[in-house]
Amino acid sequence: MITAIFTLSQVRGAELWLLFWCISIVAYIGIGYKLKVNHTKQGIKNMLIGLLIAEVVNDLVWSIVYYFNGTLLDYGIGLTYGLCLWVPLLVVTLIIVTIKNKRVEK
Repeated sequence: MITAIFTLSQVRGAELWLLFWCISIVAYIGIGYKLKVNHTKQGIKNMLIGLLIAEVVNDLVWSIVYYFNGTLLDYGIGLTYGLCLWVPLLVVTLIIVTIKNKRVEK
């Protein structure tokens, strides 16, 4: 989310981007913790590591798209399409983490 924090001073409405990010993280942790296999210390640790990996991948993609030349490329309202990447990354990460936790549990 480092990319979104950098855009706060350069893009009007970037606060909504951060709000979406916070809501997504709360949903990720809430849904992930509802699954019984993620209730262990190892499960929670795996969920947080998965969250960090998804965050790094997301920031890399956003940095390449939005800061290609080292300056913010102003796409206007088109800038919001980057939010579409965050949710699928979290869903895939949660699925992978839950499967890993099921294997560890057995």
